[in-house]
Amino acid sequence: MPHTSRRKKNPSQQHKRLEITDSSGWTHVTTSGNARRLNNRRDHNPNRDSISEPQQQQQKEVEPPLSPAEAPPSVTLSHLQRQLNESRRRWESSATWASAQGALRRALPLTGSRGEGEDVSIVCVGLGSPSGFLRGGWVDRRSVSMYQLAALASAMELFENQTPSRPVKVYAQDPVFNDHDRALLESLNITVLEHPGAFDKVSPRTLLFCPGAERRHLELLLAHDPAIVFGGPLEDIDSVIVTGFIRARESVQLPLFEEQEHAFWRMRVYYTPSERG
Repeated sequence: MPHTSRRKKNPSQQHKRLEITDSSGWTHVTTSGNARRLNNRRDHNPNRDSISEPQQQQQKEVEPPLSPAEAPPSVTLSHLQRQLNESRRRWESSATWASAQGALRRALPLTGSRGEGEDVSIVCVGLGSPSGFLRGGWVDRRSVSMYQLAALASAMELFENQTPSRPVKVYAQDPVFNDHDRALLESLNITVLEHPGAFDKVSPRTLLFCPGAERRHLELLLAHDPAIVFGGPLEDIDSVIVTGFIRARESVQLPLFEEQEHAFWRMRVYYTPSERG
């Protein structure tokens, strides 16, 4: 009987979980056996912007629809609230928030003839899930989403303090929200909407908070002429609507957020200075 010196693979080694963060900030949770394939795929296309627009559209068409994020069994609302409080503490002590806050203050209060009579609102699109894994458990962006939610909460408080005579209505929309995310958002007095409900809430008296909105959605949202946009960078988008919006606004690029650099990577605050008397 022939003998072989080949050693059998240890099953525990075959299924070791790894986390790989790509150049766009997505953290992929995979196994050691899949890590090489994931890295090869990433290296083959290191810059999504280099793909032609028809190719990008083709890729979007074959992507499965987004479903609610999968939260670990141990997640609770109180646990998420503690995480949010800590994330907000770190966010508000950063130079990134100082820069964003300065731009927001220059835009407030939202006065003048644009949108006269409409409520001041904040509309959040593309936040992601602070509690769960995305794409069937393969992608973990919980930290990114939690810091972005912290930034949204800080902006909400600033708006409420700057416009005390007018109520600020806040809405959020993302197909990946699960029950834990909804409970967390509702505890902050944020109304969760189903697609495309948030699009109808944008007006010239809106702060559009869009850290993860897709280009096709941004064009629709910016057509409503929001007063302020927190997101982007919009300069990378080849669109008449987007270009027109940029030309009518001033903007501030946010400095690197060192606690989680992917959370606000290259983002800007676009605004029109307030008409103060």
